[in-house]
Amino acid sequence: MYTADPSLAAFVQSLPKTETHLHLEGSCPLDVLDRYAPKLFGKVPYMWDDAFRYTSFTHFTELFAQVAMAVFKTPEAFNECAKGVFTKCAAQNVRYVECSFHVGVLNQPGMHGPEVIDAILEAAPDGMVVRVFVGMRHNSYDLETKPIIDDCVHWPNLTGVDLHGPEDLPLEAWTADIWRRAAEQGKYLKAHAGEFMPASFVGRCVEELGAQRIQHGVRSIEDPAVVELLKSRGVGLDVCPISNLKLQVEGVPTMASHPIRQLFDAGVTCTINTDDTLMFGNELNEEYYALAQDLNFSRAELAQIALNGFDLSLWDGAEKITCQQELGSIIRAN
Repeated sequence: MYTADPSLAAFVQSLPKTETHLHLEGSCPLDVLDRYAPKLFGKVPYMWDDAFRYTSFTHFTELFAQVAMAVFKTPEAFNECAKGVFTKCAAQNVRYVECSFHVGVLNQPGMHGPEVIDAILEAAPDGMVVRVFVGMRHNSYDLETKPIIDDCVHWPNLTGVDLHGPEDLPLEAWTADIWRRAAEQGKYLKAHAGEFMPASFVGRCVEELGAQRIQHGVRSIEDPAVVELLKSRGVGLDVCPISNLKLQVEGVPTMASHPIRQLFDAGVTCTINTDDTLMFGNELNEEYYALAQDLNFSRAELAQIALNGFDLSLWDGAEKITCQQELGSIIRAN
């Protein structure tokens, strides 16, 4: 989708980066998809065309579900997928990844959350730190899935929980209870908000669920009070610009109009991510190219975006500090 001149491409590649908004099912590598469902999208998925736009979020979720149902039936399938995804991330100088899988896949025979998490973590290449989240929809707390959700807060290798799916579904009472119980077990709290619902829903997720990070959150710009809430609480936004464009999120008719420019300038901590690479045909480096080419982000600002990812990361260690220091030096030099 996006290309860059050699100078910009080399600069972006040189940045140590994070990927903190990545759905594994929606990022299934083509070679893995071809082994399980060779005729699903063809050799080059039509969604990858630059002009392609999803007609609705329902349109997107229907295609996403086709991939999930065709491929993700065993922990081994998650391991295969994660290996491909993480290898591609590593090739773009990504050092830290936060990824998620949907709780609904665990309703299948032989699928157990801790085993899926271990399979994903085993796929991490040397030099990459991976954290795994379980995502659930607003209406996931049904008879079949309720026991899994109740139990997930105790899974030792699960980093946290994430609310995703259609934002316009009612925010049911169980959600705040599960988010509270997850926090009590030391889990990190995320929520998708401010993509298809207005800024007020971002505020609800922060105040009612205690969300520590918002996935997308771009419509926060609609309400200065929500912008100030994010800043005062230190809540970052894991933004996915190309995803927002292809999903025709309100306020993003073109990349040049994407609210990340205003949010960044207002002092909201933003990271840049891909969301679902299979569904959008994007790479992380392209997201940085888009910021530079269409939103006039300087090289220092691109490095700051990368630094934000490490500052918000759920990772302590000397290698993280090295990445932060390297990015700080790049910022000062540009």
